[in-house]
Amino acid sequence: MAETRAPINFESADNEILLNPRLPKADFESLYRLASCTQEDRSLKGHVWFSTSGSTAESAASVKLVAISKTSLLASAMSVNRHLQVTAQDKWTQVLPHFHVGGFGIEARAFLSRSAVIPALNEQRWDAEHFYNIVKSEHCTLSALVPTQVYDLVLAGYRCPQSLRAVVVGGGILEKDLFMKARELGWPVLPSYGMTETASQIATASLDSLKALEYPAMKLLSHAKARTNDEGFLEVQAESLFTCYAQNLSEGRFTWDPKIDGWFTTEDQGEVHGGVITVQGRKKDYIKIGGEATNMARLRSILDQVALKMDASWPLKVTLIDVPSDRLGTEVHMVSHLSPEQTEKLINQFAMDVLPFEKPRKIYYVDKIPRSDLGKILWSELRRKL
Repeated sequence: MAETRAPINFESADNEILLNPRLPKADFESLYRLASCTQEDRSLKGHVWFSTSGSTAESAASVKLVAISKTSLLASAMSVNRHLQVTAQDKWTQVLPHFHVGGFGIEARAFLSRSAVIPALNEQRWDAEHFYNIVKSEHCTLSALVPTQVYDLVLAGYRCPQSLRAVVVGGGILEKDLFMKARELGWPVLPSYGMTETASQIATASLDSLKALEYPAMKLLSHAKARTNDEGFLEVQAESLFTCYAQNLSEGRFTWDPKIDGWFTTEDQGEVHGGVITVQGRKKDYIKIGGEATNMARLRSILDQVALKMDASWPLKVTLIDVPSDRLGTEVHMVSHLSPEQTEKLINQFAMDVLPFEKPRKIYYVDKIPRSDLGKILWSELRRKL
């Protein structure tokens, strides 16, 4: 069933506040007030508000909101259209929510290119079979997915319909093993790098990369620049950069603009060479265990690859968390929705691919691992469960 709502007027000075309609009523109202008051205080015109993923927020009402001008959103859309060679004959399949910058970005691209947008959520929820059937029946040519959705298509064994010529994958790292399995099934996946603050992707694999099966480089799009600072963090300058943040804190409403001379410092560590971005991990992913440095994102990536090789259904049922330790500073623990026998088998294999100090020192068995609508783990909720 298609979502019923008024379309966004990209050419008006009106502001739009886009929040998840399934948020608890009190949280929704709190965030809406936050955006309304901030845009009045800052005299914002022609902006759209989005929430960040909120995977580490203590409550929905405390997630950061991001204000992006319609001009910035259209600058991003124009660059993506150029990169993907979008024309009026294209048909976008939309399964990322309208209130998510990736889903909204599709509408901006379609507005500029006069291409069609075909909703493919099933009762406003992701359904791999429903998406697959819509792509086939509507002869869709383009889409944007997150890695969890690609995983679901691969797990179901769906071969890509011939009409689909490109799928931008963002919202998280597309692991190489999953990339290869998707490509083997014919899915034209293009890994990308971006964030809410940049109004969607700023770097994406090229269409030419689909001619080969190698994992492709993510090339900067025409509207963006990137560099690495002295601490190894990626900095971005782009026509699509956001205007400001707003957040409900215990002290009250707070708004700020972290950009310095037009550059935004991300939480991602990485490198930029020849217009290609390589992402190495987020600041919070770097930990020390007994004085030895390691990266939780890398360990989770290894675990996912090992789990995928052992059983295609396992990667979404296990994860790793870092836990404070009086003796070591930090320890790695495993959270599992598998049986003890399956978990032991997985740990034994995982241990062969990591250093001794990186092995999980404790296992938590849970009935499920809490995730957002886009498949991201809700870390604060998970830690509360433990």
